[in-house]
Amino acid sequence: MVNFDLDQLRVGENRVVVGHKDGFDLHDRDIALGAGWSRALYAPEGAWPQGSDLCVLVEWHPDRRVTSDWDARLEAVTTGLRSLGYVVERAGRPIDPTKNLYASLLVYRMAPGKTPPRRPDDAWAHLPPPRTYDWRETRPLEQLQCWLSQAKAAGKGARVMVWDLASALWPPEADFCGQVRWWPAPDTAADAVYGGLRELASVVRGAGYRVRSQERPLPDAVDTVDLLVYREASRGALA
Repeated sequence: MVNFDLDQLRVGENRVVVGHKDGFDLHDRDIALGAGWSRALYAPEGAWPQGSDLCVLVEWHPDRRVTSDWDARLEAVTTGLRSLGYVVERAGRPIDPTKNLYASLLVYRMAPGKTPPRRPDDAWAHLPPPRTYDWRETRPLEQLQCWLSQAKAAGKGARVMVWDLASALWPPEADFCGQVRWWPAPDTAADAVYGGLRELASVVRGAGYRVRSQERPLPDAVDTVDLLVYREASRGALA
């Protein structure tokens, strides 16, 4: 839906068929020179702002053929989406146009009767630059993966994975964040799913992290369940 709206606002990918070859359509982007293009990407529900009923991560990519004015183009995307009722935030690590390949926006819609959180555009300005690790070091999320893999919920046909998350999806109070995805064993009953989640959350909290899950109740049958895990900036960075 957001990708459709981006296209209608002329700030999306705007892919059009420009020809045919060997039975296939050839596509290109119908975009004004220098405007760049935007696309909406999936955001796990645990990262959605409280009270929202839809949330995506929108990436804006500059036009590499000419110099793109990052601030002007981001303002065009922001203004257009806000005109359609979305809340739009410049989220994540500060952007350096000389180094970054794209800029990120957090785009979401509030549930009826809910008020969006008050967060300034520089709410994520405290985030440290990404840290690199050498082969002798264990990344914090790799350590967490090890601990979670030993949990009862990760056995008997189930599995769990932990990975990095785009900084635009981090809570503003965090300086380190990741995503946990759990695949319960097939046909796991709903009460057992909730029990497994409580166990995984206990492991995460025991390691010093905070945990967030989706606000909406889980359906009766699930293939995967996600948790957002993070450390608050005031407690020191792990990354």
